[in-house]
Amino acid sequence: MIKSLIITHGNLGHELIQVAEKILEQKLAIEAIAFDWQGDGSDMISQLEKFIAANKGHKLIIFTDMFGGSPSNIASRFINKNVEVISGINLPGLLKFFCHEEKGKNFKETINTVAQGAVEGINIISEYLGEKND
Repeated sequence: MIKSLIITHGNLGHELIQVAEKILEQKLAIEAIAFDWQGDGSDMISQLEKFIAANKGHKLIIFTDMFGGSPSNIASRFINKNVEVISGINLPGLLKFFCHEEKGKNFKETINTVAQGAVEGINIISEYLGEKND
C-alpha cells in the first residue's frame, strides 16, 4: 500500500483533500501539513520525519504545491527508493492517485500515472470550444 502526504503553502493541501473527499464521497487516507509562513521549516521537517517513521515499510508519495517552494525543497531531502515527491499537485492529480492507487502495479507506475493525470488536468478551454471571434 502506498501512503500519502500533502505539504503546501497555507491550507491549500487541506482544501484539496476536502474537495477530493467530496467528489469521491469517501474519507481519504492522506495527511496534510500546512507550511508555517512565519517559521523556518523545522516544524515541517519534524512532522515529515514522524510521518515517514510511522509509515516505515510502506512506499510514500509526498505531494507538494510548487516545485522550488519550501515544501518541495524540504520534502526533497527525504527522497529515496521508498519515498517520492510530486510537486505541482492539483485536484486532477490527487483524484488520479486515489482512483489509480488500488490498480497500480508498482510504485513507479503509480507515480508516473499521477503526474500524467495532473498535467492532463490542465486544459485551455478555448481549444475545446473553438476560438471566439469577438
